[in-house]
Amino acid sequence: MFFNTWPFAVFAVVVVAAYALSPPRIRAWVLILAGLAFYANAGPANLLVIVGATLGTYAVARLLQTGGERMRGAVLAGGAITALTLLLCYFKYARWLSAAFGAAVPGWHVPVVGPLIAPLAISFFTFEFIHFIVEVHAGRIKEFTFERFLLFALFFPTMVAGPIKRYRMFSPQVQALRMATGPDLHAALYRILSGLFKKIAIADPVSLFATPIFHPDPSYTAATYALALVAGSVKVYYDLGGYTDMAIGFGLLFGVRVPENFAHPFRASNLLEFWQRWHMSLTSWVRDYIFLPLTKRTGGGIRIGGIRPGVLVSMVAVMIIIGVWHGAGLHFVIWGVWNGACLAFYHLWRAGVSRRIAWLSAPNPVLRVLSVGLTYASFTFGLGWIAAPSTADAFSIYRAFL
Repeated sequence: MFFNTWPFAVFAVVVVAAYALSPPRIRAWVLILAGLAFYANAGPANLLVIVGATLGTYAVARLLQTGGERMRGAVLAGGAITALTLLLCYFKYARWLSAAFGAAVPGWHVPVVGPLIAPLAISFFTFEFIHFIVEVHAGRIKEFTFERFLLFALFFPTMVAGPIKRYRMFSPQVQALRMATGPDLHAALYRILSGLFKKIAIADPVSLFATPIFHPDPSYTAATYALALVAGSVKVYYDLGGYTDMAIGFGLLFGVRVPENFAHPFRASNLLEFWQRWHMSLTSWVRDYIFLPLTKRTGGGIRIGGIRPGVLVSMVAVMIIIGVWHGAGLHFVIWGVWNGACLAFYHLWRAGVSRRIAWLSAPNPVLRVLSVGLTYASFTFGLGWIAAPSTADAFSIYRAFL
């Protein structure tokens, strides 16, 4: 169920009514059952995946909480993280990887394995579960109950497109669940309606102009693709932003605050700032659980001529991970390389040039406008890699610019 459909509208009315009429002590279970029903709509097999992953994650977290030898805890946590990662990889990448391998070695007759469509929100809930295991193992999550973890895992407003939640922010709100009233109700309805407006009135109509990057054709010119890339940037921003607004709004309706996901990213004056404003729950997750640990292991603190090579390597690596997180295919990898390389270039520019030239680092409205434009252009130009249905189609887009 998508938030902009009539079946979801009926579902939401029923859930909100049941929630409002329920006594406080069972409101969490109303939302848990609503999450199960919401996910069951995607198919019984998909429901088994998320329920199995939820119960397995909770069981491992309980074992980690019992203490014992440090090595035992590390093995348990590592095993759980590996299992969750493999679960994500199987459903999202097994089919692509097996098909690619079979095409590379046709004489081997490699069978294509994996589902055609991945379970709903598997990228989101696996990242949330990995976060939970890491935090419990590190001792930063000390108390949790089955009820609170179930609601954390099955909170339906964040199931479609996030935001990616953090347990320590989410859990304290569960003990005081309430129906929004007064200003909170107004804020909740405003976010839901503004999200619907972004999706229906902006993202969906502008899709018409973005069609060439979603369905490339040799007859399209560079100007056509350029317009489509700009339209695509508008579509993806208001699409994701719309779903985020609706998720935040429904959370507020139930007395739960979930993370903001966008902070006017197209106003960013450099790429580092852009990625701190774009899909913030994802980029902050990647920063905390991949980028910072990876930087430490690649010598991020070592400087060569003022440049930290480990940071550059980590930037490219994490952007590739973000790329393939969005989908399977070589074009998603290339998108990650493009954005990682742009980030690395900006890092080199800032450390090696702009900080050493006074007029480049001084406040200047003209330079800021140029910086905002260049930042937007670098992101938008790379969209063709993940908008196109295949790597070959993506290459056809960029050949038009040669």
